[in-house]
Amino acid sequence: MTLGRARDAVLTLVAERVGRPRPASLVRLDGPGGPARVFGVDVELGEGGARAVVVKCFDSPRLFAQERDALGRWLDVTGELGGARVPALVAVAPSERALVYARLPGVRPEPAGADADAPAIHRAAGRFLAALHRLDIPDRDPLPLAEALARRYRSWARAVAQIEGALDADQQRLVEELAPSAASFGAVTRVPCHRDFTPDNWLWDGRRLAVIDFEHARLDLALGDLAKLAVEWPARPELRLAFFAGYGRSLSAADDTRLRIVVALHGLASLAWGLRHGAPRFVAEGQRALALAASW
Repeated sequence: MTLGRARDAVLTLVAERVGRPRPASLVRLDGPGGPARVFGVDVELGEGGARAVVVKCFDSPRLFAQERDALGRWLDVTGELGGARVPALVAVAPSERALVYARLPGVRPEPAGADADAPAIHRAAGRFLAALHRLDIPDRDPLPLAEALARRYRSWARAVAQIEGALDADQQRLVEELAPSAASFGAVTRVPCHRDFTPDNWLWDGRRLAVIDFEHARLDLALGDLAKLAVEWPARPELRLAFFAGYGRSLSAADDTRLRIVVALHGLASLAWGLRHGAPRFVAEGQRALALAASW
């Protein structure tokens, strides 16, 4: 679909599901490159007022369902959790695989924690994540999480092994050394997880955090939400301290060992995906994660 047709489709959807849109306010929010899937637009409220909403369209039925369920079933209709703002659903359009939710204030933090408010942002992120992980959502997956994690690790390890030159000899030994068994994770249980928890999916207005992009959210291992942050922490240890101050507890020795495995898993997945799709940023992320796991 061309950008013009996507814009027309968004305006039609908003008019049918929410209210009268202001076409001049329509803006693409997901940046250039790739299909246009996320738009912001103002909707008339009467007497000159307007409500800012986001329209997010999905190609994948699975990602649509995951974000719909996270926003519609997990999160409070007030649009808050753990002191952070979260998207409040305004409308669901299953046939178009689109969600409409209230637009949240703030901008994405500077990369690599360069923002002067980075410690405050990470503290707020820890508070939010603790609240998310405490939500009481029943786990109906019959496969024990420990076994699922072991299978996931083996699958990504095989995927990387099939790509010639992806790993050097030391990395191959590391991957084999860290390969988990079901016993590695004991009796861990699934909790609600964001599963793409990085500053790319945060907004900061100078005082308050907002968390967006729940398309990967599902019940999973809590430590998985820390993996991407952990890759950045060696260069900024104060951000790790700030995060755990917000999270409300430090990691146990057992959790620290498990996080190392999870970081290696993140490295394998990023490396495999990046090499398959010609995405240098993912390849670099995978190599950094594996290097961190090696230096643990």
